Amino acid sequence: MPNSLAPLSGVRVADFSVHAAGPFAGMILASLGADVIKVESAARLDITRRPHAMYGKPPSSFEQVNAGKRSVTLNLKEPRALELAYDLVRISDVLLENFRPGVMARLGLGYPQLREVKPDIIMVSLSSNGQTGPEARYAGYAPMFAALGGLGWITGYPDGPPVELRHAMDHTGGMMAAFSAVAALCAHRSHQTGQRADVAVRDIATAFMGHALLDTAMNGRDAPRQGNRDDAMAPHGVFPCRGNDAWVTIAVASDDEWRALKKAMGNPAWADADDYGDAFLRWQNQDALEPQLSQWTAARTAGEITGLLQAAGVTAFPSLSADRLLADAHLADRAAFPLATHPTKGAQRAVAPPWRFSKTPTDALRWTPDLGEHNHEVFCGLLGLDAAELSALQAAQVVW
Repeated sequence: MPNSLAPLSGVRVADFSVHAAGPFAGMILASLGADVIKVESAARLDITRRPHAMYGKPPSSFEQVNAGKRSVTLNLKEPRALELAYDLVRISDVLLENFRPGVMARLGLGYPQLREVKPDIIMVSLSSNGQTGPEARYAGYAPMFAALGGLGWITGYPDGPPVELRHAMDHTGGMMAAFSAVAALCAHRSHQTGQRADVAVRDIATAFMGHALLDTAMNGRDAPRQGNRDDAMAPHGVFPCRGNDAWVTIAVASDDEWRALKKAMGNPAWADADDYGDAFLRWQNQDALEPQLSQWTAARTAGEITGLLQAAGVTAFPSLSADRLLADAHLADRAAFPLATHPTKGAQRAVAPPWRFSKTPTDALRWTPDLGEHNHEVFCGLLGLDAAELSALQAAQVVW
C-alpha cells in the first residue's frame, strides 16, 4: 500500500531518463513518496542495466539510482507504444527525461506534443548544456560538466591540472532536477499550470563558481587551485594517520581553535614559533606548518584524533572509505544503511535518503525493479488494458 503520509504521496512521475543523473532525480522523487514509473525498452537497455564489459554482470550503479520505482517496457519506435506513452502521461503529474535536446521531440514526446496530451503536464528536462544556446545539442557526460561549468578549473593542486568531477556532478544534477520538479509541483498547486523545467548540469557547476567569478570580476584574477587548503583558514586539510591509507580532516578557523589544537597536541615547541602567531601568519606558512602537524597525526588513529580535537572544540573528522562508512556508529544510529528485502532475492543494504521528516515519514526504498516487472499492474491496472491485449502487445514487441 502507498504511504499516504509521504511528502509526495499521490504524485505520479513518468520517468523516461537513463544512465545516472536523470534516474537519480527519479529515485529522489520516489523516496519522497511519488509513484515513479520508469519507462524502458528491451530494444535499448539503460546502459547501467547492460552487462559490464569487464566484469560481466551489470554494474551496481543501476540499483544505486533506480530503487523504489516501477518498471514498464515500451518500444517507442512502434506507434502503439507511443500511444501507451501518451496514456501514461495523461495519468502522470511529471515527466522526467535526460536525453540530448531534440531526442524526445523525435520520439513524439516533445513538450509541445505532451501539452496537447495533457496541458498541465510538468516536464523536467535534464541535460548537459540546456535546451537552448549554440552548444545545446553537444554530447556531455559527467567529467565534462565540471569542465564546462568552471568547477574543474579551480579543483586540484596548484602544481597539477584541473580535476574533473564525476559522479558528484551526475548526482548534483539529479538533485537539482528533483528540486525543480518539486518547485514546479508547488507552482502547479498555486496556479494550476504546467511548465517545462530546463535543467543544465553545466549551469549547476557554474552556479557553484560564485566566489571565483566575483574574484575575477572585482580583482581581475583567476582563483587558483588550492588542493585541500582554504582562502583563510590554516591549518586546513587532510592529514595522514596511523593505519593503512588512513586520513583525518582538520580545519582551524580562529586563534582560539589554534590554541585548543596546540593544547590537544601537548603544546609542542614548534607550534609556538612566531611564524604561527596569528591566522594570517599560519596561512602564509602552511608549507612549514603542515609537515609538523602531519608528524603528530601520523602517530595516532583517525578516531583518536577526532575524539581528542572535537572535545577541544576543533573541527576534525576521519576521511571515511566505503567500508568504514558501513561500519560507522553514527550512521548506524541514524539508520543510514537499512536492509532492503525482496521475496526471492533476499536482502541487501541500501542507502537511505539524507532527510528525516517528523510528521510525514517516508518508507524505506523498495527493491530495484526488474525490466518490465510492473507491465501488468501499470498497463492493465492503471491504463485499463485487458490481459489478452497486453499479451498481444508483448508478442508484437510493442510492450518490450
